[in-house]
Amino acid sequence: MYKKVFHYIQGLTKLFFLVDNRNMAKQELLHVGICNLEPVQVVQKLCIFRDQIRNYNKQIRQTFRVLREWVPQSGLNPNELLHIGIPSTNDRDLVTYDCCIEFPLPLQEDNSNLRVCTLCGGKYAVLTIEKTPAKIKKAIRQFRAAYIPDHRLVEDDARPVYEIYYETTMEYCVPILE
Repeated sequence: MYKKVFHYIQGLTKLFFLVDNRNMAKQELLHVGICNLEPVQVVQKLCIFRDQIRNYNKQIRQTFRVLREWVPQSGLNPNELLHIGIPSTNDRDLVTYDCCIEFPLPLQEDNSNLRVCTLCGGKYAVLTIEKTPAKIKKAIRQFRAAYIPDHRLVEDDARPVYEIYYETTMEYCVPILE
């Protein structure tokens, strides 16, 4: 008798899983964690996008390259420091992008193109993505359209979204309210 009930419950569980996840084939599984990010001091250079081009990657890469070439003048190895991007959008269009590299020292020289600031920390939903443009775009779209509302996360508009870059992955970090 117990075996029959157990198998019946097991069958219902599988059915509910399939019904609950019927859209899984259309969506990829997202790797998301909720964590507290620590504040971090960075050197920052702003990219401003004046024309309505859709491929911003070249200008962003060039700006990070300028920072990566400048950081060693202070005796730091850019390969050992966090690389962080802060997108700013108007509707769906990217307007500016702050390119930042972790910089634990004071700025020694006056450089109007660069500034040192501290990025705020706090509670974030962190999506880890393989660093390819197509995967990044698809995962962020799915994360914003489905994951955040499905998990009833409330974005904190007082803090910026961060994109933290590693060699083969990136973390898309959305500030959330407690």
